[in-house]
Amino acid sequence: MSTRTAAIIIDDFLSEDKWNWIQSNVDDYLNTNEFVENIHEPYKTTIGWIKEKLFELDLFQEHWNSTIDGWSFINTLPPNVDRESSGTGYHIDFGGFVYYVHPTWDSSWGGNLKFENCDVDKIEPAPNRFVWINPKVPHGIEVVNDTATHNRITIVGWPEGCVEYPDATQQINIPI
Repeated sequence: MSTRTAAIIIDDFLSEDKWNWIQSNVDDYLNTNEFVENIHEPYKTTIGWIKEKLFELDLFQEHWNSTIDGWSFINTLPPNVDRESSGTGYHIDFGGFVYYVHPTWDSSWGGNLKFENCDVDKIEPAPNRFVWINPKVPHGIEVVNDTATHNRITIVGWPEGCVEYPDATQQINIPI
């Protein structure tokens, strides 16, 4: 059976000094009781670092210069908030990323990024993990359960496009 890349995962995406700066600036997002979506710090600085890293890895696509800033933000997912309103638990985008900025994560808390019809069903939202999801890949977010000690915090963006990266920590595939 033929497959194509559905998603790539890059762990330890940003350097330790940048990661430490992010951690010193996420306190306002750790324990909010509602879904938050905005472009305030640490978003502004971190999105610049994400773009730099994508350039460094030779993954940045020229058309993202006009889309990445307008289609990205920081968001929080508190316990027991379901963001999948489609009814199926999955949705499809045109290519985008998730970068996990919460300080720690326990696998028992849920909040996994899940995939439909792929060779991997779900991945844990590990801190400092970058995930690119290619176009037309059904994916969704598990609800964070009420045992979580803080929110799932991400920088997300949908600049559109397909990414291949042979040096990824992990590659997820979907049948063609």
